[in-house]
Amino acid sequence: MAELSFKLKVVTPNEVFFEGVVISVIAPGALGYLGILKNHASFITTVGEGNLTYRDVAENTKSFKVKGGFLEVRSNRVLVLTDQILGS
Repeated sequence: MAELSFKLKVVTPNEVFFEGVVISVIAPGALGYLGILKNHASFITTVGEGNLTYRDVAENTKSFKVKGGFLEVRSNRVLVLTDQILGS
């Protein structure tokens, strides 16, 4: 699975909430949920309120609720700057 992986970093104003290698991300974008896999085109979008879900290289799926912020995809790296992680 390493050949399908990329880096994900989730940051709040207070901490780096998550940083690791994943094989997929589903995030609440500005116009609805979006899916990200390795080699996704570069872009930036706003993040709404909803579940951010990722699957790690061991194929474990984890999910947590985010509220607001931005998401950037660039060079097989996904950065999520969120205002708040809810219910963690």
